[in-house]
Amino acid sequence: MKKLLLIGLAAFVCDIYASDYNYIASEHELKFEDGAYEQTKQRIVIGRNITLDSYQLFGEIGFGEDITEGQSIGSGSDYDYYKVGFNAKYFSTLHLKVHFESKLNSSDKDNNELQINTKYKF
Repeated sequence: MKKLLLIGLAAFVCDIYASDYNYIASEHELKFEDGAYEQTKQRIVIGRNITLDSYQLFGEIGFGEDITEGQSIGSGSDYDYYKVGFNAKYFSTLHLKVHFESKLNSSDKDNNELQINTKYKF
């Protein structure tokens, strides 16, 4: 993982266009079932956003932890995390967002997700 992180950081260093930028983000999810708390998911990521013509490309790498009810911080299931994708607008009416997300768990199977979102304005 350390090599992957170093390669990712090196890729984020240079700016291609003025609208490109790097960022650090934290994401927190609280899961509830029938109003009762069940699980907290949290992660820290470093990301890069690149604009090419009408496309906006992005990538994130980081780490996180899933904590179920009754566990303290640091005792949950940890994982490495990455996400890549793009946003695009066509004819100023159709908006397309595609991203692939992966959680590389240290103790269980890996979780992967592909999302495709479309929005048409009329």
